[in-house]
Amino acid sequence: MKRLYKLFALVLVLAALLVPLAGCQNSDADAQVVNILSANYEEQIAIQLEYLRSLYPDAEINITYMSSGKLAAKLQAEGRDTDTDIALSLSSAHANTLKNEGLLRAYEPSSSYKSEYADPDNMVLPNGVWCGAILVNTQELEKLGLPEPTSYEDLLDPVYKGHIVMTNPNSSATGYFFLLGLLNLYGEEAGWEYFDKLSENIMLFGESGSIPSTMVEKGEAVIGLGMDYDGMRLEEAGKPVKVIFAEEGAPYDYDTALLINRNEEPSEFVLEIMGVITSVEGNAIFNDYNIAVLEDGEDRGNYPDNFKLLDMTGITDADLKQRLSEEWSARYE
Repeated sequence: MKRLYKLFALVLVLAALLVPLAGCQNSDADAQVVNILSANYEEQIAIQLEYLRSLYPDAEINITYMSSGKLAAKLQAEGRDTDTDIALSLSSAHANTLKNEGLLRAYEPSSSYKSEYADPDNMVLPNGVWCGAILVNTQELEKLGLPEPTSYEDLLDPVYKGHIVMTNPNSSATGYFFLLGLLNLYGEEAGWEYFDKLSENIMLFGESGSIPSTMVEKGEAVIGLGMDYDGMRLEEAGKPVKVIFAEEGAPYDYDTALLINRNEEPSEFVLEIMGVITSVEGNAIFNDYNIAVLEDGEDRGNYPDNFKLLDMTGITDADLKQRLSEEWSARYE
């Protein structure tokens, strides 16, 4: 009888110990935590964090900046063992690479996207479209007595030697769409010859898409191959920056909101954050670009009457991006 009593008492003790453990497990499962990697600028991330934290003041919301190339490489290296829940602002090419490698989950948003950007599998969700432009520092142009370029051909003029900055296509989506757009424009053989000549005038192939606008704004470079909305923002702020759309056309791409395929199922909170980001209201916060991807979205920005886009065939082709990246490395790195 005593033995039976002791056994019963032991069962009660074990049950008492297991109750708080079970409570901890439920608490972890219900915790409002989301880890986001973003290729947005840090000032944009600050605005986005403030927005999400205003909606979920008690949640742990982490958004970490990385340039697009490093962000994609990190997710590929970590695979499904990553602790990243959501990736933001990766270009369509990077996003489709992750999709092809099985690193994305489907998420069906409530918003309707324009057909040219929509993914039937609901894995590569468009966020916003950005274009490339020639950004110039007007004060430095005048000081150095340099003519204002109006075309990509103009940029080959030796007078611009050491005055142009461009981002590296292997680390920046901005650099890549300039590369692909001009290879499509000239044809691949002539296009590589163009970049051979252009590289002689380049002072720096930067890592991030923000580098051309930042350096042009500060007068550290006279000319930058950068993003349209960056230049327009600086113009509106009264900076000595002018946005010039090359007469041949502007390269463009769209960035994305991605639900990462981790080993663990996404929590209800992570799915809720995806819903916020892809909503009409959320898109206005997380899309800082000028051309809308939503069916009922409105374009922003002051574009000239002769504005046109380059042929961006292949922009979502991950295999093409890999091949062109390898060729770029062999030639210029």
